[in-house]
This record gives sequence, structure tokens and C-alpha cells, in this order.
Amino acid sequence: KELVQRDIRHAEKLGVLEPAPADATGFRRLVHSAIQLGKFYFRGAKLIYTRGREVSAIKARVRAGGLPMTRAESRLINLQRRDVIKLMPFIVMAIVVEELIPVAAIYAPFMLPSTCILPGQRSRIEEKKTQRAIASATKAQSIFAIIKKDAVDGTLPFAALRGTGSAALACSLLRLPTFGNDLLRTWRIRRHLHFIQNDDRLLISEKSVDSLSDQDVAQALEERGFIIGDIPAEVQRARLKWWLDSVQSTPDDATLTRRLFLLMEQ
Repeated sequence: KELVQRDIRHAEKLGVLEPAPADATGFRRLVHSAIQLGKFYFRGAKLIYTRGREVSAIKARVRAGGLPMTRAESRLINLQRRDVIKLMPFIVMAIVVEELIPVAAIYAPFMLPSTCILPGQRSRIEEKKTQRAIASATKAQSIFAIIKKDAVDGTLPFAALRGTGSAALACSLLRLPTFGNDLLRTWRIRRHLHFIQNDDRLLISEKSVDSLSDQDVAQALEERGFIIGDIPAEVQRARLKWWLDSVQSTPDDATLTRRLFLLMEQ
């Protein structure tokens, strides 16, 4: 409860939520916060709907032979797809028991659409992902060294992830949820690497690595399983270029297994 209130106060300071009147009683503040959260969730759900029209326009343009899809547009479409999947369960939760949403942000953040997460919650979610990835990186060294023996020509079959604990570690490094069995985790990894494959292709075709902001470079590395820590920005950019150079000439039938191998190489 204290953590939830802290997130609300933080959002009020940032102007995301409207603060209660200074002379409001404790009860009025509670009611006011509940109303403001309801409005915030409504705006977030509405944004997903509005964004859907933008995504449809992008797809229609590409189908009609217009300008090719950019990396920014591709990432927007991927974000929209994930948010749409989460939207209906979120709406049901908001209608039935709205009080569960802040709890979900703490214990099950993967359930929330990106537009319905308060700034403080988002920071905490990202920090937890980072800490879990750091912890997994230490454990992964010995396990990954063993399964890399199954590598062939710089690729690693997904079957190597079964029953070794490496699937959970790989999910952690890729900042993916780790719950479930190895079959579900491997499916999650495969889906994410499909996204990375497309993102790599657009980064290479647009030749945009040098124009990315430091924040975008760090995000791209984390999505590929890198641990950033205190690595200087120029080194981070060099590592992203190394990754892209390593996948650029990969045959079409080995795009995912090549990236799985590179994840183990880091």
C-alpha cells in the first residue's frame, strides 16, 4: 500500500495525475486518487484504440506499395500488438477490482498495457528486469558453456535449451517473463528473437546505429540480452555494431539460431 501511494505521489509531481486539493481530508484524498487513476487507465486504453488507426494506416501504405516501413513504425506496431493482447484482461480487471492494478504492477507487470503504467511503476519494472538479468548472467556462464557444445557453425538449436535451466536464464537476459515450463519459455525466446531479427534488418538497412540516442542504443542492447551496467556509451554503440555485423550475412534458415548463439556468446 505504501508503495502504491508513493507511485501516485510521484505521478502527481510529474503532472501525470492531478493532485488532490491541499485542504482535502484523508478520505477525500483516497477518493480523488481512485478517480484520477480511473481517468489515467481510461486515457491509456483510449490511446491504444487511437494508436490502432495509426498502425492500420502504416500497414495500408506498405501494402499499397508506398514508402517502406521504418524501424520506428515497426516497433510501434510490435508495441501495439502486445498492448492489444493485454487490453481486454486489463479492462476486466479495472471494472471488477481496480485496486488489483497497482498490485499487478508490482507482482505481474507483464499483464499491464504500456499506456497504463505509472512512471514510478515503469522505473521499478525496468529495474527489476535489470537486476534479474544481472543475477542470471552470473549463473549462465557455466550452463551456457555446456550447451554451446551443441553449436554448429555459429548457430545453436533451440533444442539445446531443454532441461538445462538455460531457457529461464535466457528469458531473464532478454528481459522476458520466466514463469512456465521450458516449452513456454522457449516459445517466448523464439518470438522475441523474431522481433530482434526484424529490428536488426531495419537497423542495418537504415544504417541508423550512429544516429541512435544513447538511450536507444542501451535499449537495443538490453533487448538483445546485454548487461549494460556502467559501460561507456561509445562502447555500447560498438557492441551493437558487433551484434549487427555478426548477423548480417546469416542464411535465412539460421537467423534465429544464430542470434540464440550470440546470446550465449556475450
